[in-house]
Amino acid sequence: MITVWPVETTSFRSFGWVQDPSNLRSLCNVTAIFDETSPMHQALISSIIPELVEQRDGRDELLEALNKRPLRIAYSKLVGTAFKPRSASRCNGIVQATVKGQVRPFIGEWQADNFVRWAYAFHFIRYNYEDDTFEITREGRELVKARGEEEELTKEETELLTRAALSYPPAVRILRLLAEEDAHLTKFELGKQLGFIGEGGFTSLPQSVLLRTLAITDDPSEINKMKADWEGSSDKYARMISKWLAKLGLVEAVPKEFQVSIRNEVHAVTIGQAYQITAKGFMALNHTSGKSSYKKLPKNMCFEMLATKAGDREYLRTRRAYILKFLSEAKQGITLHELIDKLASCGLECNEGSISDDINGLINIGLNITCKNNLYYIEDVLNDFLIPTARIEGKSEVETIKEQLRGELTHLSHEYLGLLDLAYDSKQNRLFELKTLQLLTEECGFEGLHLGGSRKPDGIVYTNDMTDVGKENYGIIIDTKAYSGGYSLPISQADEMERYIGENQTRDIRVNPNQWWNNFGNDVTEYYYMFVAGHFKGKYQEQIDRINCNKNIKGAAVSIQELLRIANDYKAGKITHEDVKSILFTKV
Repeated sequence: MITVWPVETTSFRSFGWVQDPSNLRSLCNVTAIFDETSPMHQALISSIIPELVEQRDGRDELLEALNKRPLRIAYSKLVGTAFKPRSASRCNGIVQATVKGQVRPFIGEWQADNFVRWAYAFHFIRYNYEDDTFEITREGRELVKARGEEEELTKEETELLTRAALSYPPAVRILRLLAEEDAHLTKFELGKQLGFIGEGGFTSLPQSVLLRTLAITDDPSEINKMKADWEGSSDKYARMISKWLAKLGLVEAVPKEFQVSIRNEVHAVTIGQAYQITAKGFMALNHTSGKSSYKKLPKNMCFEMLATKAGDREYLRTRRAYILKFLSEAKQGITLHELIDKLASCGLECNEGSISDDINGLINIGLNITCKNNLYYIEDVLNDFLIPTARIEGKSEVETIKEQLRGELTHLSHEYLGLLDLAYDSKQNRLFELKTLQLLTEECGFEGLHLGGSRKPDGIVYTNDMTDVGKENYGIIIDTKAYSGGYSLPISQADEMERYIGENQTRDIRVNPNQWWNNFGNDVTEYYYMFVAGHFKGKYQEQIDRINCNKNIKGAAVSIQELLRIANDYKAGKITHEDVKSILFTKV
C-alpha cells in the first residue's frame, strides 16, 4: 500500500539515487551502525569515535546518539558537516568515522551522505520523516548477522546484497537494458535510458557528440579528462550501479570501441566504462520478475527518488507517487484519462503528454509497467512507502513550458525537453553545449562538432546536401549560454564572437594556430553565427546588429524553445535546411 501521509515541517532529503560509493564492505559497516549488538557499533563507542572526533566537533553528542534506545540516529549526526577548505576537514559524523578514506582515516560529509542514501536505497535502514532519523530494518539486521571474521564478504552477505540490489528498481533497469539482445553498453548508452528523461537531475551526455570531440582531440591529457569527468547525472548513476552489479558478479566491465568518421577520415575511440551482463546476471533478472521457479521480488521505492532537482521537485515527486498509487490500486488496469481525473481530484492538474512521459520515466527507473488495450498495469509488487503531502507546490514556469511543448514536439524525442533545464543552470554549461550540438546534428541533419576549450567557439554545424538542390552549403558558429535569469549578451561576449567570425574569414594560422575553422566542410561557402540560451533579455539585439554590421555577416539570438520547434518541424519534414536558414537569419 502507498500511504498519503500529512506532514507539516519536513525538509525533504535526496534519497533513492547514489553517485559516489561502491565499496560493499563499507556499506555493510554503515548498516552495522544501527545494530547495537554489532562489533562495529560497539567499536564506534569504545574507540573509533573517541579517537577520530574532537570534543569541539561534537564527540559527546555522537556517543549519546549511539547509546540511545531505541536506536534512531538523526541524519545530522550520521553525516556531519563540511569544512572549508576540505583539506582541513575534521571528522564530525558517525558515518564519516565508520568508513576509512583513501588518505585520511575517515571520509567527508558528501561521501557519508551517499552511504546513507545507499543503505536506504537497499532498504537496510528506514527513514522517519517526523524527526529526520534512521533505524535498521529486518533486512539490515540480517546483513549485519551474516558478517564473517574476514574482510571478504561472506556467501550470506553476498546473497543478501544481491537480493537488495535486485529489489532496487534502477539496478533492475540496468540489467534489463544489458539483457536486451545481450547488449554491450557504455555508461552513456545506459544513462540516456535511466530515469526521467528530459529532466534536470537525469541528464545524459550525448555519446555521439563526445565521440566526435574525442576523435579530433590530440592532447592525451584532455582526452583522459573528458573520459573521466564528462558525464551527466544519469551517466553517473548508471556507472555506479554497474559497479555494484559487477562486484556482485551480475555484470562485467568490458571496454567498447567505436569507429568515428569525420570528413571521410575514420578514428578509433574507446570508452572504457562499458558493461555486459553475465550468466549470473541473466539468472538474477529472472528472479526479479518471478520467472521459472523464482518468487517475484518486491521492489523498494521511495517518494524522493521520483525527482531530484530543486524547483519542481516536490510537485513532480508527488504527481508521480500518486500515479504509482493509482496504478497499484487498479488491479484491472487504468487509462490515461482516468489517471488525469484522479490526479485532478488531488489538486494535480496535468495533461496526457505529461502523464505519458511520467509513465515512461517510471519504466526507465526500473518498474515493470505495461499497456494493453489502452489500460496501464504495474506488474511489480511495491513495498509500502509514504507520500508526504505538506509541500505540494504549483508548477514552475519551466515545467509549464514543458507541458506546452510536449503537445507540440510530435516528431522530436522528449529527452530534449531537458535542454530547458540546462539552459537555466550555469553549472551545466558544458552539457548544454553538447546537447545543443546533439539536437542540431542528430535531429536537424547538420554535420558538426563540439569544439569548446581555449580560443575556440563552443561548436560548429554545417550542411552538406544543399548543392543537390542548387543551393550553397552553409555553416554556423555556435555559442551556447546557460544562465539562470536569461542572457543579456554583454559586449565582451559579442566581441568574442566577432573574433571567431574574423578568424574564420581570414583563416590565418598566425592569428590562431589551432585552426578550428578547418572543421567546416570543404564545400561550405556561406557562414552565419548563433547564440543559444534559455531566453534573451536587455539590449541583446543591439549587439547582434553591431556584429552583423562590423563583420558583414548575419547572425541570431535563438531561445531554446524556438530551436526545439525548428528541430521538430525539420524532423516532421515541414521545413528544409534552406528554410532553417531563412527562419534563423532573415528575421525582420
